[in-house]
Amino acid sequence: MKKTILALLLILLSATGFSQDYKAKIGISACECFKKLKAENTDPKILETKLGFCIINAAEPYAKQLKKEYDLDILHDESTETGKLVATWILKECPDLFLEMVDREEKSDTGMQSSEISVSGTVSRIEKDGFIVFHIMGADGNLTKLYWITAVRSGLDLPKEYPSLLNKKVSVRYYRNEIFDAGINSYRNLNIMSALKKD
Repeated sequence: MKKTILALLLILLSATGFSQDYKAKIGISACECFKKLKAENTDPKILETKLGFCIINAAEPYAKQLKKEYDLDILHDESTETGKLVATWILKECPDLFLEMVDREEKSDTGMQSSEISVSGTVSRIEKDGFIVFHIMGADGNLTKLYWITAVRSGLDLPKEYPSLLNKKVSVRYYRNEIFDAGINSYRNLNIMSALKKD
């Protein structure tokens, strides 16, 4: 990702005569769209997906110019070339916001969830619902369902030891994410475990 950013910066710095033309308008429009989305949602993966929609919506009014000057068909092209090109214009118009988005993406890629939540309590139930689901009863009486979907940071050998955690006190870190559920043919938000330790 850092190589991509350097390439974008070089393209940006080598551009001459960058006037308030349609490219600047696309960059400004995409920035405004992303700022609004960022205020509504902090999940980096959702933001990354929605930024793609911001780019397409900003570029769509200028489809003819993009086709003529860059041979890009934004309405039918499945490649990422449009996104890469528009990213240079976004970088010009709102560099801080763009670099923050890149930083969020890198944290997400390395498993460092910026929106991780902690919960401590007793494992009151462990079920198998396609995935292993821990039911954690907190000291305040609130029940939290946590899904074991990805690798979990832990000092335990979870695949072997997780059944022994029933009725034990644990501390868990998790984050919320949208997962497509084929059973209901729709997305649903799940609490996905990222770390677990036995108290």
